[in-house]
Amino acid sequence: MRIILQNRGDQACWLQGYPGVDGLDRAGRTLAHAKRTPHGYLGGIRGDEPARVLLAPGELASALVEALAFRAGDGGACEPYASLLVTAPDETRSVRLRWSTDGCSALEVHPVVAGTTGRSG
Repeated sequence: MRIILQNRGDQACWLQGYPGVDGLDRAGRTLAHAKRTPHGYLGGIRGDEPARVLLAPGELASALVEALAFRAGDGGACEPYASLLVTAPDETRSVRLRWSTDGCSALEVHPVVAGTTGRSG
């Protein structure tokens, strides 16, 4: 899943690092905190260090979130996350997003990159 961030202000801003991401159940309880990894199966960044991203007003940045569709420990079935609680880097206000995949364990988030692909380079 891609998380899209937009600069809705009237001045340019910098983003760097990882969004905070929690996997939630239907009642809104936290089931998992996403592990911050530079890259994974779906993509991410080249190398290991997140770049600073300059966003002019209206511009977009993104980050990828991925999870396994089975329990990582034993390969058994598990209930998918119902939603994600997402906090942009260096922010304190979170937004709840619908999780529309079958991911239910080994939740990971990759760094913010410019554009909407969640991948750099």
